[in-house]
Order: sequence, then structure tokens, then C-alpha cells
Amino acid sequence: MRKKKIAVIGLGDFGKKLVLCLYEEGHEVLVVDKDMDLIDGIKDSCTRAIRMDATDEIGMRSLGLEDFDYVVLAVADDFETLIITSDILKKIGVKEIIARYQSELQVRILKMLGITHVFNPEERAAKNMAEMFRHSHLKQSFVISESAEGDSFRIAEIVVPEFFVGKTLAEVKLKETHHLLLITIKRFKQHPKFKRKEDSQILETLGIPPNNFIFRNNDIMVVFGHNDAIENFLDNI
Repeated sequence: MRKKKIAVIGLGDFGKKLVLCLYEEGHEVLVVDKDMDLIDGIKDSCTRAIRMDATDEIGMRSLGLEDFDYVVLAVADDFETLIITSDILKKIGVKEIIARYQSELQVRILKMLGITHVFNPEERAAKNMAEMFRHSHLKQSFVISESAEGDSFRIAEIVVPEFFVGKTLAEVKLKETHHLLLITIKRFKQHPKFKRKEDSQILETLGIPPNNFIFRNNDIMVVFGHNDAIENFLDNI
């Protein structure tokens, strides 16, 4: 994995969690927030933490953000800061700006500023949960690419349908018939420290399945595909 330079602006609950995850993954993480207490609380869990008002254009220009791979704006709860900072980042020439939003108005304004990578973690989490209630075979899913036109590609974890059990990957024609790519399989196995099967089971990832891989009951498929293809597959199992 290539180490990336990522700046996170805004240390709300989401911003803090994102910083911790990115730093644990080994990336170079710069944090910017105007609250000194929040900066003090995160400074040991990032590469660099700076107390700064993100609407200060001169200060923001001094950070060299144009050399970063990504800048994440996690300040959606402060509408004025979100818009002003977005405009500053565009002026600076930041390569990739990813902005969190809370309303459709924010989305429209961000797109007017030329920022097309927008996200709302609460909305995505709610949609994922609603989708899990709608499709009993769906364990979880993640949007990995979403265009301004609404097209999206996802990675989804789906419990193997009954009509796959006992068949090979070649036989079910997942790619040809359902337009989905099988990334891997998760399979339950007994934990080696427990003697009784019912005591504890763990999920084992089996790697990239070959064409002669045989599906078993309760296997979990990890698949990649267009949102429509995943929805169609789930609707038919």
C-alpha cells in the first residue's frame, strides 16, 4: 500500500474517527481544527495537528495542501465554514477534495464550487441498515465509487443463496449471468480453542476463489458490482 498524504479538516465525532483509522493504516495525516482542546486530544494519533481557523486563507495556503493526495472536509455542521473552506481549497489547487454534507442545499452549493466528491456517513449508514432489513441475505455493503449522476459501484457481503450451494463458481456463472465479480469467500469454522462447535465460530477469509470452488451453506460471498446488479441479485434470492 502506498502511503498517502491526507488532511482532515474538522474534528467532530466523524473527523476524529477518520483520523484514527487513517493513521493506524500508516498514512501521513494532517489535522486542522480551531479548537485547541480537540487538537490536544488528537495530536498523538496523527502526523501533525494544527490549531487554525479553516476560513483563514493565508493560514491555509501555508500548509501546502496542494501537495496532499486528499483533503477531507468534515465540517458539515458549520455551513459557513464548509463553503468558505471549500472555496479556499479550490483556489489553492488541492487535487482531491472530499466534503461531508448534511443537506441537499450543501450538495448543490458544493457542486457549484466544483466539488463532486461528497458524502454523508449518517445517511449511508441509515441506507445500509434499511437495505439489510429489506434483504435478509445482505450482511453489509460499501459504496466505493459514486458519480454526480447517481451511478455507484459497491462491495457487498451476501449470504450464499440456496441455489448456489454445492455448485462451483464456474457453474453459477456469477459474472456472466449476474454481472458480479466474486472477490472472496468468508466461511465459518470452529475456533481452535473451543471443543464444542456451538461454543464459538469464527469467520475465515478463503482468498480469491478459483473456478472450481464449491459453495457451501452459510458461506458469505464478497462481491463487487454496479449497484443495480447487486440489487437485482438480492431481489432474486
